[in-house]
Amino acid sequence: MHWRQHIARHGTALLPGEPWMRRTFLALWALAAVLRFWDLPHLAYTHDELSALVRIYPTLSETITTGVAKLDTHPPGVQAFEWLWTRLFSMNEADVKLPFIGMGLAAILLLYRVALAWTGAGAALALTALLATLQYTVLYSQLARPYAAGLFTTALLADQLTRYIAFGQRRMLIGAVLAMVLSAYAHHFALMLAALMAFTGLLLVPAAQRRAWLIGCGIAGVLYLPNLPIFLSQLGLGGLSEWLAAPGPDWVPKHLWWVAHGSLALASLLAAVVLLAFVLRVWKRAPATPATWFLPVWGLVPVAVGLGYSLWRAPVIQHSVLLFSFPYLVLALFGGLRHLGRNATIVLAVALAFASTRSLVQDRQHYAVMYTSKYEAFMADGLRLSEQLGQDRLAVLIDAPDHMLRFYAEHLAIPRERMPYVQLQDAVPDDRLDSLLRAWPGDHLFLGVSNGALPERAARVQRHFPYLLQRRDMNEGQWFLFSRTPGFITWDDRKLVAQASPASRWPSTWDIHGDLPVNDSLAGAPAWDLSGREFGIALELLLDTLVDHPQQQVEVVADVWSSAPLTNAGWIAHQLVGDSTVFYRGGDVRGLLPGGRSASLIVATHRGDAMGLKGPVQLKTYLHNREQGALFITRVSVYLREENPVQFGMVEPFRWLGRYPVE
Repeated sequence: MHWRQHIARHGTALLPGEPWMRRTFLALWALAAVLRFWDLPHLAYTHDELSALVRIYPTLSETITTGVAKLDTHPPGVQAFEWLWTRLFSMNEADVKLPFIGMGLAAILLLYRVALAWTGAGAALALTALLATLQYTVLYSQLARPYAAGLFTTALLADQLTRYIAFGQRRMLIGAVLAMVLSAYAHHFALMLAALMAFTGLLLVPAAQRRAWLIGCGIAGVLYLPNLPIFLSQLGLGGLSEWLAAPGPDWVPKHLWWVAHGSLALASLLAAVVLLAFVLRVWKRAPATPATWFLPVWGLVPVAVGLGYSLWRAPVIQHSVLLFSFPYLVLALFGGLRHLGRNATIVLAVALAFASTRSLVQDRQHYAVMYTSKYEAFMADGLRLSEQLGQDRLAVLIDAPDHMLRFYAEHLAIPRERMPYVQLQDAVPDDRLDSLLRAWPGDHLFLGVSNGALPERAARVQRHFPYLLQRRDMNEGQWFLFSRTPGFITWDDRKLVAQASPASRWPSTWDIHGDLPVNDSLAGAPAWDLSGREFGIALELLLDTLVDHPQQQVEVVADVWSSAPLTNAGWIAHQLVGDSTVFYRGGDVRGLLPGGRSASLIVATHRGDAMGLKGPVQLKTYLHNREQGALFITRVSVYLREENPVQFGMVEPFRWLGRYPVE
């Protein structure tokens, strides 16, 4: 059978295949729907989704010119769609996410049809089982962002291209052209994949249809021209280096481990299936088809381009941008499964679906982590505790983008007078925060911190409110409830690992100048006198042996006093690999020491600040009295605070869910 006859063998039915194939597909598709629609009304927004919703302006023109061209790195297609959709319906989570879940499910159907045409039932149903149940596809189908859209549009293009090659009908060409345009407006990596598919079509369509295909590609190119200025402007921005690190040599293995849910059982099963497919391909020696070369190209070129651009220009590669090409890489690896019989195919598909679903729920804890928004928790839990304890006893401080908090205040109908809060991010530096903490007469304080918050916030609050009553860890954020006095249950989420004062020091590795004078009276306690000195106290620690998780936070707290105004000094956290600096941060005085009073200089860091570099990573922490002003130090304490294990829970494996508030 010629390969063109092979891809046309199941005809043009909406759901092709023999009855047993269709029944198996529908069962897997139903499972996919259950996993995506599960408890939809309580499926929370992520930061990425909220960033798009707050960039929806009253007019479509303003949404594109400001919300996309000036503030985004994606094409305008999904943003324009959300502008229209939220006007037709609402900004409730279920309403906004519904079409994206639908697109994710439709993509599974289209990819099944592509796989069935080019390979066979074994590969098609194994792919369907994975697409239905892997967190990779479940997660990005539940996000109101370009990922489900790009997966759908590129799958539509692959499907219509396949059918146009096989049957040559004009409606299939129109569908392919439409899919090209939609892919280009959905995501830049979807545009790349669409271009690869368009070139593949040029090579594969019969000679009589090649002119029509070229015209269709030309029409798609013309329809993309209005976005070209936006694309060039976004390309000029480079990448996402402000918050995304360049990939290391272990990026691909880490990506594959995340795709496999960080589960040894699932990873082993997937490896066994790939090996089985390879053995069957070699054993059966089936004739090669164009899919033998274009499926690996579609699957690997976006990976290579993403890695190359991230290494040589600016970081862009993430799990999300490889979603569109992922199914074709799986098909390239699973192609040999076409030789499996009916019963073996069904057993394999069920085994993959079972193992993946189990690890989705148990290993990845998808429904515990994904169904929580840190911003919603800050507002809802802050309100709950404020009403429980009373506004005169509880201060609410939140270090998060204000527009996200205002979104949820409106979304949850929480007027400001019902829960007054102080928004710390970009508005309240450490010296002002310290003044607020000193002035607050109440005995409780709620602190919410999101990604981007100053890492010293919790330690700063704990100098004034030393007892931790509750803590909740969430993806990309956490909140704490602190108190001046112990509660019925008091948590201790940090331990003291080093301390030095004029009276004692431990461990013995503190480097304190032997000629450093001690003053017994000015600071109210014995204190080292750093007046006239730039340096004098330091400690070196090997981070690799101190911590057992890269997000465990080292907090250095120096209790200081100054007899005169002092501004240009700080406690430094300096990470080195060999002689090379990999991280430097200072907990500076600023306005903390106006003269005649004590304060705490605090600096925080963690092993993750070394940006994935292999150790050994040495932490050198020391005082830097830059102007050599009058400065007295009574004590320096080094704490190790327990990590937020789900800080990056959506994109990295994790060991446990973290500490949650007492019910």
